[in-house]
Amino acid sequence: MSSHESSASSGSQRKYFTVSSKPKLRWLFLAVMVFLLQVLPYLSYRWVTDESWYAAPAYSLAHGEGLKDPAIGPNDIENHFDARPPGTAIVIATAFRIFGAGQVAARLGSVFAGIVVIFLTYRLSKDILSVQGTLVATFLVATDNLLVLTSRTARPEALTTMCIFAGLLAMRQYWYCSSRRFAFLSGLTMAVGTMFHITLLGYILSIGLLAIYIDHIKSVFLLRGAFLYLSGFLLGLVPFAFLIYKSPLGMEGFRAEYLNRAIQTPLLTKFMQEGHRYADFLGVGMLHGHYLTGLPVRLPIPVFLLVAMAVLWKYRRSWFYLQLLLLIPSVLWLIYTVNKSSRYLALLAPLLALIVGAAIACTEHKRLLHKVLLGTAVLVIVSQAAANLFLLHAARTANYTRIGAELRSVIPSGQTVYGTITFWLAFRDYSFISYERTSPEAAVKQYHAGYFITGDRMMIVGDDAYYADLNLKLQSLESQSVLVGDFPDEYYGHLRVYRLLK
Repeated sequence: MSSHESSASSGSQRKYFTVSSKPKLRWLFLAVMVFLLQVLPYLSYRWVTDESWYAAPAYSLAHGEGLKDPAIGPNDIENHFDARPPGTAIVIATAFRIFGAGQVAARLGSVFAGIVVIFLTYRLSKDILSVQGTLVATFLVATDNLLVLTSRTARPEALTTMCIFAGLLAMRQYWYCSSRRFAFLSGLTMAVGTMFHITLLGYILSIGLLAIYIDHIKSVFLLRGAFLYLSGFLLGLVPFAFLIYKSPLGMEGFRAEYLNRAIQTPLLTKFMQEGHRYADFLGVGMLHGHYLTGLPVRLPIPVFLLVAMAVLWKYRRSWFYLQLLLLIPSVLWLIYTVNKSSRYLALLAPLLALIVGAAIACTEHKRLLHKVLLGTAVLVIVSQAAANLFLLHAARTANYTRIGAELRSVIPSGQTVYGTITFWLAFRDYSFISYERTSPEAAVKQYHAGYFITGDRMMIVGDDAYYADLNLKLQSLESQSVLVGDFPDEYYGHLRVYRLLK
């Protein structure tokens, strides 16, 4: 422990910092309102590719057809049994049953999870940080670009983040009051989070190590908390294990999802590709135009985070080590994941906000440094909110309902349609095969696709060999087809619908 840290009484482990008062709940309410202003107007705008990966199995589940992905071609195991964690599909299916299938219903679970993440950040910080530190952490989370983005999509990141920090809150309660049920509850909550996405595996290790540390400083049986935590976690996985074991295609789907796809890409390649994730995090490519595309517009934010970590190193080193314990395993685990989307970094948003809040709280006795940190944090909050509103404004022309109706208008019901998975929701009552897992030849020869949609934005901007090959094959089909629809769209691309000549 650093010599800069103030001494604490041996009987107290609740306080890291001196808290003279607690923030009033109206500030939490205001943070939630700011969050909703950035999220709710977006819900009926864009529908993007990745959302259908979760909405499609949810639709199948809601209609009593089990966990399978109807947006994927029958050549893929996922079309018959979806072995991915079922939590997101269950949440979306519940919304579909209550409100009916649609964009807004599919996203409601993520909106709710985002609100809970704000509350959890507030709850974790209000007893250990100053009022200013708590409010900064809360508003940083409420405006975080990646958390706001994932909270308005039909994806698992916001739901996963909610479970992570609920599990962390339970472990904090174990620290404070030594009640064994909180260690067990922490593990159970992390198991629930695993049922949304496996990106939280780094946090699972972090919180387990934290349990060992808590028992060490309390001079109790060293592995008591870790054992209870592990017991809760394993118990929470039992329903999923039972589902995999009892389903006829369960083990085949499990191997395909967690073993085959994971080992296809060498670890060194995954490590080299990790730069794409952090380039997005830095804002590279957010601006378009002459010399602007490569500009890292979000660079000041991670620089500020590094400064906050340096402040903790100097003035509150035990807190610095705690942040590293929570941060490093997740950063390392993300290297192993195949998907290099920056959305996964949303899982770190509350932790990064707590780092800044802690830096502000522990510098109250350094008035100039405190004011600089506080002022910079306010600027970051404002800039994040402005960026979210800018992206919201840019999305205003993306009308998924309209473009879906236009595409449907030229394709008779009962036909098999081939196109990007983005449009599965619009064609959910058709036989729809997405090109993400099925080749054009297979769609036509094996599954008798009679209509296909070309010119979507992924076909145009996708720069890898897959999209180049896909476009060549679709051009070959175009020569055997007749154009029946032409729908240029500012966001979704210059869409064309072709009917294959028999």
